[in-house]
Amino acid sequence: MGITDWAVADLVREVCVDAGAGPLVLGGALPGYRGFAGALSAGATFPYVIQGVADPGQWEAGHGMIDEGGRLVRTPHASSAGGDAVDFAAGEKHVGLALHADWVARVETHGHGIGAIDGLATALAGKQAASGELGAIAALATTGYGRGLLTRADGGGARAYVGAVANSGEAQIVGGTLSVNAPGSAFTPIAAETITAYRTEGTAIIAARGDGIGASLRALAHGGSSATLRLQRAQGTQGSPADLESGAVVADMACYGQVAGSFAELSRMRTTLTSATPGANNKQTKISLSGCRDGSASISTFMAWQYGLTECYGAVQPTADNGYALGAAAYRWSTVYAGSGTINTSDARSKCDIGPPDAALIDAWGAVQWQRYRFGAAVAEKGEDARWHMGLVAQQVRDAIDQRLGAGAAVRWGLICHDSWDAQAEQRAEDGALLRPARAAGDRWGLRYDECFALEAAWQRRAVARLEARLALLEAGGGHAGG
Repeated sequence: MGITDWAVADLVREVCVDAGAGPLVLGGALPGYRGFAGALSAGATFPYVIQGVADPGQWEAGHGMIDEGGRLVRTPHASSAGGDAVDFAAGEKHVGLALHADWVARVETHGHGIGAIDGLATALAGKQAASGELGAIAALATTGYGRGLLTRADGGGARAYVGAVANSGEAQIVGGTLSVNAPGSAFTPIAAETITAYRTEGTAIIAARGDGIGASLRALAHGGSSATLRLQRAQGTQGSPADLESGAVVADMACYGQVAGSFAELSRMRTTLTSATPGANNKQTKISLSGCRDGSASISTFMAWQYGLTECYGAVQPTADNGYALGAAAYRWSTVYAGSGTINTSDARSKCDIGPPDAALIDAWGAVQWQRYRFGAAVAEKGEDARWHMGLVAQQVRDAIDQRLGAGAAVRWGLICHDSWDAQAEQRAEDGALLRPARAAGDRWGLRYDECFALEAAWQRRAVARLEARLALLEAGGGHAGG
């Protein structure tokens, strides 16, 4: 039984310029819409909405029909005229087929009682009431898994029926069967894949496995076997674990691939315990990355990390040429150990403005004095045992050069550098361990010793050349060369 006898259709809207409170002549469909006559059957009743364009204050909603003359015959339900037919002024109006508030009100007030559904009483005649049906199912013997579950009196009985233990315990799935151990009982190690997913019949592509000391998650392809994630304990049994010892492998994640007709391990990330005597506060670990190198069928470690130490089993290089620094002004390396010295670029093709040393700079360098010194931090730590050093003092070099060549000359000639940094708060781990101490804002002067040594050599070379010239003059004339 319909709520209304109204016909509806999509995208129906026409323009109207007619006037008056009676039937209105429609003027054709708006762009992208259909006209009423083409969308509805003759004599159909439909809901409409009229909105004034020339006069937006005039509007009307109701139901109507199209008469033989193509005019909209209106029965208003609501309008800008208090619900009466609007006496529309001449000018553009839009008339659309649209459901409105009155239609919604009719839906809301329509009876929805179950007895109003046509055919329902006939369909239910002779059928058992719902509560009686459930009672009959519960009374059945356990002849099937699902019906047997329904015979359980409460949640505890249902859990016992499926083999579960409430709130605690351990569970495993073997051969499609779920088995559970009560709290405190031994857990039988699993010796084969226990949870598998199949791509094709007989070919597992994901398998979870337990082996008594850990578990692995494996990805398989067309019958091949490749462990991709393994968590393990190196000591003890699954029912009676023991503390790990130094060197124990805690976890592996490996990647395999088909190479030369068989699966091969291509890379691995491993976590091992490195503490000599593990304890509550002594659990240092090492993370290592391994991969295959050319010419080898097995993988080798190429990088490892532990607190305070990074190990690299090969050359280290930046990703771009001459673009990154090693360390920073506020984070210096304490000592650099090397088998040979550094190699600095000296190719003529990378240089310009090449020429002999500036005589004025060499003259100014003569005022620079080499000094002995000790580091303040070393004296504070070691006292009189702190070692002495020979070298230069950056500020003294700066002052000696700048006083003779002008302010900033020592920096422009590349002899000294000045760096500064902002303050930084300390950083701690979640357990309160100090990861990085606080740092106050500061600055530091530094020397480019290679530049200083080069200038020292030029100064000494010039001095030697002058002495040789005077000596040659003395030897040639036999007289006094001092003038």
